[in-house]
Amino acid sequence: MKLKAKIHLFSTVVAVVTLVVVNGLSYYLFEQFSYSNASAPLRNDVQQVAAAFTDVTDVTQIPTVLRAYVPENGALRIVDGDSLISSIETVEGLYNYRTTIAASEPYTRTENDSGTILSVSTTALLGTGEVVTIELHQQAAELDAMLALLFRTFLIATVLGAVLLFTSNFILGRQVTAPIERLIGHMRSNREQGTYQVVAVEEDKKDEPAQMSREFNAMMEKLEENYVKQEQFVSNAAHELKTPLTIIESYANLLKRRGTADVHVTAEAIEAITSETERMKWLIEQFLELARSQQSLDVELEELDVVPLVTALVEQLQRVYGRDIQLSSPEKVMHKTDPARLRQLLTVIIDNAQKYSEQPIRIDIDMQQIRIRDEGEGIPQSAIPHLFDRFYRVDQARTRSKGGSGIGLAIAKELATQLAMTIEVQSKEGVGTTVLLTFD
Repeated sequence: MKLKAKIHLFSTVVAVVTLVVVNGLSYYLFEQFSYSNASAPLRNDVQQVAAAFTDVTDVTQIPTVLRAYVPENGALRIVDGDSLISSIETVEGLYNYRTTIAASEPYTRTENDSGTILSVSTTALLGTGEVVTIELHQQAAELDAMLALLFRTFLIATVLGAVLLFTSNFILGRQVTAPIERLIGHMRSNREQGTYQVVAVEEDKKDEPAQMSREFNAMMEKLEENYVKQEQFVSNAAHELKTPLTIIESYANLLKRRGTADVHVTAEAIEAITSETERMKWLIEQFLELARSQQSLDVELEELDVVPLVTALVEQLQRVYGRDIQLSSPEKVMHKTDPARLRQLLTVIIDNAQKYSEQPIRIDIDMQQIRIRDEGEGIPQSAIPHLFDRFYRVDQARTRSKGGSGIGLAIAKELATQLAMTIEVQSKEGVGTTVLLTFD
């Protein structure tokens, strides 16, 4: 069953049941009140008859008293046990009418062909000392007519209310599900056409369907962005791997044609094949590292002093690169971070700095930032916004000569995000480049 049908059916059933219960309860309470209110005068009348019978000393006087107190559309009877002593009726429907009147109830209500009959009774002591029972019966024709009219009114109100509720719930169901149906249509269209279309949504709307549409649009934009990046990654990766494969193939064909007789050619071919194989291996490792850095990992941050970590890394990299790396820092800088990933992040940035600068690399640490500065060629201002894009190179020829792949800073960006740090590049051509790592 569709959501619209569920909303329509459930809300209508609940509303109609509620309406029926409320109207039915209201009718029942009004009916009970009306009959109880109508029986009150009958109880007063039967008490007056009982009071009048205290002066009756002859049973022949009973019909006279009954005629004086018999109600309109009613009957007044005097009984002794099961024996009828006297009876007066003012309506044909109550002739010889007998019923059992509950002594514990204020009145008894019964039905016959003429309608509802209200009955009350009491005992009376005649002047002769005899105890008799006085029964008073009255037809409630006017009350029946009023209650019938009220019942029809409630019935019509219930039916009209049910129709209105059915209609309103139908409209409400359509309003609730219309945005969902539009989203489903857009999803189906995007899936079939391979596009990332967004839905139109009014900016001033704050309801849930509008919020859902905005989230859908944001998701589509993110998917399209990731798809474009994926295509770019595959294209760039293929391009990066194509060059060393072409070189390896060329030298392999050269060896195949000329053999190994020429020692110089053989040495050159083996050296080129080995070099390009190493480059391919390094590229693949970079690809895997980039993939790992983008995985949603649970990074466990711990409070630690970053100064010893950076100091140890600087000493190690100085030996590896044979370069002067100058470090300036306070004695202690405490931050929550992941030591392994912070070390990896700093390694990527320092490695990048030593590739494009011959001068000493300077690292400054304060309570909020780690700044890594080189005095290399610098980066054009127009290129800085693209530095963290995969495979982006400021200068293709310079990058290839330095052995870069264009994904080091992309890895650095992902690592900084995982460490809750911001990474920023400041550079001036001919002066150098500074990378700022800020702890959040």
